[in-house]
Amino acid sequence: MKLSTYKVEAEIAWSRVYGLILAGGQSSRLFPFNKVLSDLTGQGRTLLQQAADRLTKILRKGPHSGFLSPQKMFVLTTPSFVLPMSRQLRLPSSHFFVDPARRGTWPAILWAMAHIGLKDAEATLAVTTSDHLIPQIEAFRKGVAEAIRLAQGKPALVVLAVKPSSNPQDWLGFGSFKMEGRRTAGRPQVISGFEEKPSMERARQMIHEGGWQWNAGMFFFSISTAERALQRLQPMMYEVYATMQMELRKGNMAKAKKLFERFPSKIPHPLKPESEADNTIDYAIAAPLVQNPIDSMAVYGVAGALPEWTDLGRWDVLRALVRRDSHGNVRVGHIKAGRSVRNCILVADQGCWMEVSGLQDSVAAFSNGRALVLPIAELGRVKELVAEADESKIVAPGLPAGSVSLARNRLRIVLPPFRHSRGL
Repeated sequence: MKLSTYKVEAEIAWSRVYGLILAGGQSSRLFPFNKVLSDLTGQGRTLLQQAADRLTKILRKGPHSGFLSPQKMFVLTTPSFVLPMSRQLRLPSSHFFVDPARRGTWPAILWAMAHIGLKDAEATLAVTTSDHLIPQIEAFRKGVAEAIRLAQGKPALVVLAVKPSSNPQDWLGFGSFKMEGRRTAGRPQVISGFEEKPSMERARQMIHEGGWQWNAGMFFFSISTAERALQRLQPMMYEVYATMQMELRKGNMAKAKKLFERFPSKIPHPLKPESEADNTIDYAIAAPLVQNPIDSMAVYGVAGALPEWTDLGRWDVLRALVRRDSHGNVRVGHIKAGRSVRNCILVADQGCWMEVSGLQDSVAAFSNGRALVLPIAELGRVKELVAEADESKIVAPGLPAGSVSLARNRLRIVLPPFRHSRGL
């Protein structure tokens, strides 16, 4: 049978579907905020809550008004985030998985999969992200439902597709895959190739070729399919996984955690044999499976599920998401901005207040007793500057001494008009 599309009309066994939200990122480019725990666009729900809503919220109407039970939703995160995430989602701590060591996203998913597999060896996992803005829930659910339907109907790894822009510059930070045949919204189609963060020249070629989609980082598969693919494609990792799950079944958590440390954080790059890659599901399973299919197993993409999708990875993205005031400023939270403040991005976390004067073309962000004040043109240096600042409460390079003051939950920035933009 030629694998181009696969029509599956069977009913979805929702009782066997488990949601797994990936929420362990450091958000260093959005210092001082943890973006998944924050409402950076003023919608009244944090990114984590929005991710949960997409899977569990009861809608007023539509074929997917009901979706996943909150009791079947889990979160993969880090130890310090379990308590605040538990409070935000109103879920018990048993719904949060913390991988024992930093080995990459695929071993982390395997840790969660080993636990869920003890509940239901034939469970279907819906692995979704928590750091993207996806306003159209109904379109998202339609695509997810088709992905789950296919994952339950045959041995398949299914990926959600994002329609890419026509600007090759935008492609440089995204992984992509090529779908065969005519793309139909909501219908899975086989993936014939993967590429990770192409060069400018290659991005232009991919746009000209057509058929390429951006990878949303959301995957759907049955546990039995993932185990079979792992055994064939990554036998050493499978041995660790199987032994680890056996110890979990016995109740030996300490041994299971110790075994987890045997997972590699780097693996041979499937697209560049001479180099290594991070241990992700793309590199460990998806790309190798596309190159060397296993019997009837294949990787599929679903287009149309994300007609509006934003990767909130830098402060300047907010300019396209939040309406600006008459002076070109984006303001989120309790902000008092003087008339001399122009073309700035001003964000204060819940329970925080910010007062600004004399600032132009800059970001001012305030959360959890720490602040960032930086020209928008310098946003590419945020990670570097934060690392250099270490535990400093204020990261504001180039500003005059005393121009930024912090007292409890109030931040005050006072500059002569436009001093910041000219001084740097």
